[in-house]
Amino acid sequence: MRLALGLLTLGLAALPVLAHSEILPNGDCAGVYWDLTAVFDSGDRIYARVLVTRAGPGDRNAASLGHWFEPDGTRTPFQNGRGEGRFEFSPTGQPVRPSLGSASLRAEDRLHLRIGSTRLDLGDAVHHFAVDNDKRGVKLLVSVEVPTGSEPAPIFAGDLEVELVALGGRTTARVWRTGMDTPRSLRGWTTLVRTRHAACEHSLAVRRVDVHRLGPEGPWLLIHQQLANGVEQSWLGWRAAGGVLRSLRPDEVAFEDWRANAAGSPLPQRLRPKSHELRGSIGIGAVHLSIDPLDALPRLVRMLYWFGASPRRIWADATSELTSSAPETLPRGAVIASFTFLHPPDDPTRSSFRDPGGSDVALADRRSEQPPRRAPRAGRVGRIRGAAAASRRRSRRDRER
Repeated sequence: MRLALGLLTLGLAALPVLAHSEILPNGDCAGVYWDLTAVFDSGDRIYARVLVTRAGPGDRNAASLGHWFEPDGTRTPFQNGRGEGRFEFSPTGQPVRPSLGSASLRAEDRLHLRIGSTRLDLGDAVHHFAVDNDKRGVKLLVSVEVPTGSEPAPIFAGDLEVELVALGGRTTARVWRTGMDTPRSLRGWTTLVRTRHAACEHSLAVRRVDVHRLGPEGPWLLIHQQLANGVEQSWLGWRAAGGVLRSLRPDEVAFEDWRANAAGSPLPQRLRPKSHELRGSIGIGAVHLSIDPLDALPRLVRMLYWFGASPRRIWADATSELTSSAPETLPRGAVIASFTFLHPPDDPTRSSFRDPGGSDVALADRRSEQPPRRAPRAGRVGRIRGAAAASRRRSRRDRER
């Protein structure tokens, strides 16, 4: 049965007016991506990433990759990848006009991205994400409420910039896959986070973990990342009374009791944020998904975007016992932990250092004197990257004439 699709609507805040180059930075392998995490009271979950990069032939390439989990464990993947000129991207910061060539564009959309059967549209009042994939037999339609007056919140500054776009927005959904007679209707909550970088991401960071709490008791989000120079950054945000966003920056997050798992990468069995305002820890449970986050990119683009050890994203069920001295209570119980390893973990017990404001700090460790770890550049890949970069420069010069 074909599910007539509208759009997957996300509870995101209105984006500030941004120029094209500000949303997608300049740089031979610069990129921007949006990570979506949706949890429903039925037990269904949707994870998705939508990405645009300057790596590869042409000026821009794009990919989307995601999974829909049903309560019985059924997993339905979806992905798309397109090269320059084969996807729609209109991050103008101004309302998108239907005259851009797509009859499905709406005047109130401020960012429009369509990659094959996947769409992401960010607007003033509503935001949309949709999948209408006949080849893979999956169709998703979700709507999330937008709190009045909410705005994106900066999490980490610098080249590897992270921004909270939506935190636990109320969500309704209709989902369908091959084998179902009719679509199902769902209700739940969605969080969306945007990350962008000018330099190659694997030269900027080593690992990152996002811990999501989504549910009727209230949402919160913990993000911790270790940069390639050894600096570690942490942020915890939650919704207080009236929907006001509150946040704090833990002094550090300890990764405890590393163990191998079936996904092939060792994982800590416990995360312990350390702050005078926090108590408790997060216990990591069973892994339910492990992927290469670049799988959806065309092969040549992938070679130019990433060379070296394959990155991994791993999702695991987890249980939070965190408590806060803030007036608002952090909901405890089931959470989702998403680990991203841009380099294989080689010394899980190494010391961590706090970066309170998102900027680089000097490290009192002899390893800080070493340059950031970078994957070696093979001659053939280096030549391909050089040719692609030259092609992009010529293309930009031609446009400027």
